[in-house]
Amino acid sequence: MDFVPLLDFRAVLQCSHMSRSHLHLWSRILLLCTLLFASVSAAAQSDIQRDVPRLQWRFDSLLKAKTPQTAGSIQENIEAERASIRSEFEKEFAKTVKELEESQTEPADLVQALDRERSIVDSINQQIDETKADLALLEKEESYYKDIQKSGTGSLPSDEILLTKSYPELLAKKAILEERLAVLQAFQKTQNDRLSTLKQEQQVRDIGVLFNILTYLAIFLAVFWVERLVRNLLLNHIRHRRVRYAATKAFTFVVYITLCFWFIQRIFSEHPGLSTIIALVGAALIIVLQDIIKGAVGWFGLKNSVSIGQRVAIGDMMGDVIDVGILYTTLIVSRSGHDDPMGQVGNIVRVPNQKILTDPFVNFHSTSDFENVEIPIRLRKLIQSDKAKNILEDILEKETGDFASQAQRQMDRRMRGYYFTQISPAPRVYMEVTSEGEIEFRLCFPAPIGRRRAVVTQITQEMLRRFAEEGIELVSTSSN
Repeated sequence: MDFVPLLDFRAVLQCSHMSRSHLHLWSRILLLCTLLFASVSAAAQSDIQRDVPRLQWRFDSLLKAKTPQTAGSIQENIEAERASIRSEFEKEFAKTVKELEESQTEPADLVQALDRERSIVDSINQQIDETKADLALLEKEESYYKDIQKSGTGSLPSDEILLTKSYPELLAKKAILEERLAVLQAFQKTQNDRLSTLKQEQQVRDIGVLFNILTYLAIFLAVFWVERLVRNLLLNHIRHRRVRYAATKAFTFVVYITLCFWFIQRIFSEHPGLSTIIALVGAALIIVLQDIIKGAVGWFGLKNSVSIGQRVAIGDMMGDVIDVGILYTTLIVSRSGHDDPMGQVGNIVRVPNQKILTDPFVNFHSTSDFENVEIPIRLRKLIQSDKAKNILEDILEKETGDFASQAQRQMDRRMRGYYFTQISPAPRVYMEVTSEGEIEFRLCFPAPIGRRRAVVTQITQEMLRRFAEEGIELVSTSSN
């Protein structure tokens, strides 16, 4: 009978969730454990073959002993034999564990050390389980011999496959397996204590990694805030346009490129085994969460280019922003599209942020909070054109003159980061003679976004009042 079991590779299947590099390492360690513990099995088998006859003779003498003094002496000899067998097992297992640890190169990180220690513990546990199974078979067979001794008659069951030929042989083999089990359990405790220590070290390291991540995040946010502060308070106030543009772009590029290189260097120097995990997890997340990632990227772009209350156009949807979320931007619709120009106006709509990456996006407040408005007006009499032009210019200057100066100040401030700047058109009145011989005026002026109709109404009312006082006649719709 072979009492010393060999290992199998079931532990490899339990590691299928690990990365490929760790799985390969685990397979190598487990294979080495198998080979080394197999050598212990061979040594133990030779010990059994050598020690069984001697122990069998002593147990046979013990069973035949006539006096307690003789039995006590034989029992002491048996205990000495068992102590010697245990000592041999301890030497063999200690040598095997040492060879296993020395055969592996120094672990690159704590994860590999844990993998190696788990393989040793699993191997010991498996041998303990199989040794207990062998002992259970011998104990079952021992019950047959005890029944024979009690009855004084009878024979061993013929329908059972027995592992021993006599009761002394059974006791000898059982004693050897008990000593082997005791040694394995002692090594099991030692290796479990070491495994627990490594797990505690890993927990401490994981906490350290978490703090490192939070530190990196704080550094990134601090750099981002300082970069924005320097750009807004210093670089955007450079008077020369070319110098301002070049300095802003160069400063932003250098800051973020330096930050990225520093971040990557620190990550891979402190956590060399993290690259494989990042690659595998990142690839899976990109595939599964690609819509969410697009929405988050669109949100990041929106946060720097739009504010609550501004009017924007995303694709064919136009409205005023009332909320900017990570996945959706919420608008109050001001114009919905060509097919349904008024049906959705005034309603609330949530637009996915990923449309920012694919559809045209317009922020009407990107340069200023004003829009350019034109009003066409026709006079019936050419002789009244000079007087009408003066009245219209006076009305525009009075009603919209402040709008032009406000729009220009906003353009100067908001377009400092661009190479070109824009000039806000002042209120102007243009005129031309139509093919019907009439005079057409075109009033051009800025108006606040969202107040266009109110401003046009106010200008129209003032124009009609002044024209009525001066007797200036407009071309009616019926005449056209």
